[in-house]
Amino acid sequence: MSEPARPGLMASTTGGTPLEHAAQVVESKQQADRKFPVISELLHASSSSEYEGAIPAEWQVVTKQRAVALPDALFEQYDLLECRCFMGLFPEIGRAWITVDHRLFLWNYEDETDFYSFEGQEQIIVSVALVKPRSGVFVEAVTHVLVVATPLEVFLLGVGHRAGARGGEVTLYATQISVAADGVAMTCIVGALDGRVFMGGNDGGLYEFEYRASDGWLTKRARKVNLTASVASYFVPTFLAGRRDTPALAMAVDDARRLLYVLLQDASIRVYWLGAQGDEFVLVHHHRTVSSAAALLCPQFNEGSEAAPFEIASLHVIPLSESRTLGLVAVTGGGSRLYFSTVQRAQRFYDNAARATADRPEVFEVVHVRLAPDAQPGAATRAALMPRALRVHAAFYGGGSTLMAHAWSEDHDAVVGAAPASAQILGRVARQPRASLVELAAAPRVEGRTWAIAELSSGARALNDLATVSATPTRTFAVLTNAGVTVLEQQRPVDMLRALIGQPAVADAQLREFIATYGLDETCAMCFTLLCADDAAQHSGGMHVLGAARRVLFELGGVPHFAEAPAFPTAATADVTGSERIELSGRHNGLAQYLARVLQPIWARAAISAATNDGARVRVAIATPELVEVQERLRRLQRFVGSNQRFVPDQLNQMPVQPANSTRPPADATRCWQAESTSLGALYELLVHAVEAISFLCLLADFNLPAISAAMPAEQRQVLADITFGRLVCGERAACKELILALIGSQLRQHVSIDSLSDVLSKRCSSLFSVADVALYKALEALHVAGESGEGAETAELARDALALLTGIAGSLSVGQLRDVCASFEALSQHAAVATLALACARQSDPTDSALSFWGDGAPAGDARETVYRKRMDCYRCVLDMLDKRGASVFEPRVLQQLPRDDALFQFVLFDWLLEHGQSAQLFHMHEPLVEQYLLVEPRTPEKGDMLWHFYVHAGQYGKAALVQRELACSRDMELSLSQRIEFLSLAISNAKVAVDMVRGRGSHGPRMAPELSIEEEVDELGALLRDTEDQLEIAQVQLDIQQQLRSRGGHETPARALDERLYTVTELYDKFAEPLHLWDAVLLIFKASNHDDRAMVEEIWNAIVRTVLDDEHRTGLMAVSSKVSQLGRRLFPSAAAFPLDLIVTTLLDLALERPTEYTPGFVADTLLQSRVPHWAAFEALRNIYKRVDVANTVAREIGVLTAMWIDAQGLVDSQDMPIMDVDAALSLYIVNATLGNNTELKAELQRVQDRLRQIY
Repeated sequence: MSEPARPGLMASTTGGTPLEHAAQVVESKQQADRKFPVISELLHASSSSEYEGAIPAEWQVVTKQRAVALPDALFEQYDLLECRCFMGLFPEIGRAWITVDHRLFLWNYEDETDFYSFEGQEQIIVSVALVKPRSGVFVEAVTHVLVVATPLEVFLLGVGHRAGARGGEVTLYATQISVAADGVAMTCIVGALDGRVFMGGNDGGLYEFEYRASDGWLTKRARKVNLTASVASYFVPTFLAGRRDTPALAMAVDDARRLLYVLLQDASIRVYWLGAQGDEFVLVHHHRTVSSAAALLCPQFNEGSEAAPFEIASLHVIPLSESRTLGLVAVTGGGSRLYFSTVQRAQRFYDNAARATADRPEVFEVVHVRLAPDAQPGAATRAALMPRALRVHAAFYGGGSTLMAHAWSEDHDAVVGAAPASAQILGRVARQPRASLVELAAAPRVEGRTWAIAELSSGARALNDLATVSATPTRTFAVLTNAGVTVLEQQRPVDMLRALIGQPAVADAQLREFIATYGLDETCAMCFTLLCADDAAQHSGGMHVLGAARRVLFELGGVPHFAEAPAFPTAATADVTGSERIELSGRHNGLAQYLARVLQPIWARAAISAATNDGARVRVAIATPELVEVQERLRRLQRFVGSNQRFVPDQLNQMPVQPANSTRPPADATRCWQAESTSLGALYELLVHAVEAISFLCLLADFNLPAISAAMPAEQRQVLADITFGRLVCGERAACKELILALIGSQLRQHVSIDSLSDVLSKRCSSLFSVADVALYKALEALHVAGESGEGAETAELARDALALLTGIAGSLSVGQLRDVCASFEALSQHAAVATLALACARQSDPTDSALSFWGDGAPAGDARETVYRKRMDCYRCVLDMLDKRGASVFEPRVLQQLPRDDALFQFVLFDWLLEHGQSAQLFHMHEPLVEQYLLVEPRTPEKGDMLWHFYVHAGQYGKAALVQRELACSRDMELSLSQRIEFLSLAISNAKVAVDMVRGRGSHGPRMAPELSIEEEVDELGALLRDTEDQLEIAQVQLDIQQQLRSRGGHETPARALDERLYTVTELYDKFAEPLHLWDAVLLIFKASNHDDRAMVEEIWNAIVRTVLDDEHRTGLMAVSSKVSQLGRRLFPSAAAFPLDLIVTTLLDLALERPTEYTPGFVADTLLQSRVPHWAAFEALRNIYKRVDVANTVAREIGVLTAMWIDAQGLVDSQDMPIMDVDAALSLYIVNATLGNNTELKAELQRVQDRLRQIY
């Protein structure tokens, strides 16, 4: 075999980013795969006959996977045969069919012993077919229709097939639909996709079985129509009818071209056109001289004589996906293949140029003869396997592959298989304009006489079997004989490589012959296919195969080198001979080839497209299962590349030695390795980006992209609708940012926290979105929503949220972004936010405060610090511009006091600005004692009180600030909302804690709340203030809960407003609100706050809460209960008064028993953990209830799940969080009890958990 031309992948010297270069490499590989000729281009001559043996020679292109013998019960039925027996295959439902006289058997050859018997009639069955049902006739459960023909009638049986392991399940349904056969034996039956059923009778007629859902006014539910009889034949008696037509031997339907091919017993072929709509039946051609036409095309074709007439064994349709010009292949009795076309000769030259139509064909002729494989001279390897003269009695053709059953002996058949030899074809394509077909041939033997051959695998079939990313054979076939079913596999080159390197001792000569045949690049790509297979495929191949594949990849994968200039430059190489080119290694090119093939199904497809029938929305255009399948392959490749750092060897100690005859200096080898390293880095970057892009698309699909995109501008949707997956990977960052902005906006509009979304984006799509990007988008959207909501507390809250987000990333904001955000804050009247954000941006842009020293040095020209200084000045300008816009009101002391004072440079700039505006007197008002005195003057207002505690905080007098804040929260004469009161209490607690720490730390040297008191007395005063405020805050939060529940119920606005007027005591909240209005959540919170222990009442309340959740038809049973319990548990635990663990666990276990269909293992454990109950506490609570017999198994299973959760959480929780020895002992006890109770499933689950526990500890 000759080695195909290997187009070396040259190191790129063109512009563009490394990612763009990698994308070009991937696209060039994909383009090379697409250049593989279609079948009609390979059969451009009138005949062909070239076959080759596989490499290695002893490994055949078709091999036996397994043989399944017929069940003994079927052999027993065969012994009862009185008249006729037939059999065949129904791969659509995973069954073989066998008829013995009037009995029909459907045998599940996957399950081997399972078969279904139908004996509902007494007539001899002459033929059986499985067809598609007509639309609207049968129930949805009927997926196929079984047509059974006897000499007296033809009837239908409904077939329901549910796919699954080992052949799935098949159910037969009686339809009561039948027609009289009138003594005609229907020897062949075939169905079209639209449900039409055609039958060939032994009287030479062609019939159609028409049926409908019910009888019509003048028509029957079912009837048999003779499609070939003339009108006169209905009036002429049978004995005067004369010679009958030749009966049909076989039929084939081409649904795409709307054609029916009929093979007659005289080896002629009729072609019927079924009409553009599939409702006609017109004879358009009758080819009576097939043998002569074949002989004219190929003089070597010599089948047919007086002693042995020419025969055609079978007809096979070539679908449009394989060829637009070739429509039918006929396998002859001598093993030749005759290719037919219904396309005019002028249109057949280029397959892709021919139109794919269902028009009435104008021609039907033999256009190519493919002679049978035989032992031609030079094919010694095949001579012992291949018979010289074939006698084919059954055949299969599909996807370019052919299987033919040849009678090898009385007891055995040889299944002659032939498939395109991809490497040889590609080698010829590289050397000449048009390549001819070369096939690999093999002939495994099967026991018995072959009745049928069918393909078991489904999906797209490519002629180029090198272009594969699956490590397991993708095409399997079933051969049905009178001894059973033999399953064959078509071996691809990667399968042959696995077999070769899987041998105990691999001869280097064989390995090098394989590389010479398929090329180093393709061999390395096959190694990646084996090494990056899923776990099941790797396990089936064995560790020896994986180790050998690594050896081939890293030891024989070649090295990068300078390409030799051609001795005689041609026009094709003239442009590159003047510059040095680096040809990268086969290992690199194999990686690029494999990566390109993994990405091929989605790379050029639209990742996002307009939603169907709705131009105002877009959707993810690639199905999630397709994305996930590609992503899994990419992740396995990513793990392999990441864990193998031998792609580019260390140049100090692993650099390959140059050949002795090399004239290149050592530095050239370094340049080659650097070029390979750069290209490999780009490919790896592309790999990572592709994985993240798929995660992004899956995320968009999960979050309902059509609904999200409805709020996007039309021009953005138009841009998104044109993005392919390749463009999404390689640079459409702007479009991605618009999508994520819309996604975050949709979450915020639904008032859903996007913290988890931010985590997902940063973890799965880090190259697309950084944490800073997500925070910026979230803040911008919050400001947008705040602008639409108008003024009020909601607007302020949204603005605070936005500011909190932006403050954390202020240093990454550009000046333009800062100005835009400040403008948004100004539109919301959040002027303090403008100053806070601008100063945070200035501070984070200059963490070393070099701008202040630059200003102090007199701003020398040309200083490197000037750039940072200018940036800070731009930040301050945002604040000053905001003050300018506010006019005279800005000069009030309370306004200036709100400005941050922790930036010394800004204070200098602010003083300058005041002087520029003639407001020097304001500097006097900024003197601290005068400001304090002004704020303490009556009348006290919320605004002044707020300014006062701000002043104290800025002055470091946190104790005084806490007192003011608590007074504001507890006031009865100030109009404050409950939320504001709670906020004041929270701030008071924080300030009181700071004050205590300051007094203890600084003593009498710092600002104090009461200087007249001793330090110990002041600490006691502050401690009492802190404790009282914390108690008040806990009660106030219960009060807020009550208010929110009242407003959510509706109709309670008066008591809800009353809760804003002042802070209530625990007793008042219980007596006036919680208990009368049955606010059980609030009652529990009150119990926790007051530490009120009433076990009976708590149990009653919890039962009421659980039953309320279960009775709500809009909630999902135990899932809703778990959500409710964990929601309350997070607030109540570890309060034994309000959240007793034994009661909670007992309640959850009782619910699990009450609703077994909804219960899933881990229900109780997960609920407790979601309630923030420590693992050890959950374990103790569950273990204490194990003694209850009715829930013992459930408790054991929950403890097993809890232990597994704890093991999985290692690193996230304290390792001392669980009593490991107690857990191990408990698991051992439960395993023993499960064993005694014969509960093998529970025992296995617990043992797995215990094994994991013992492996770690």
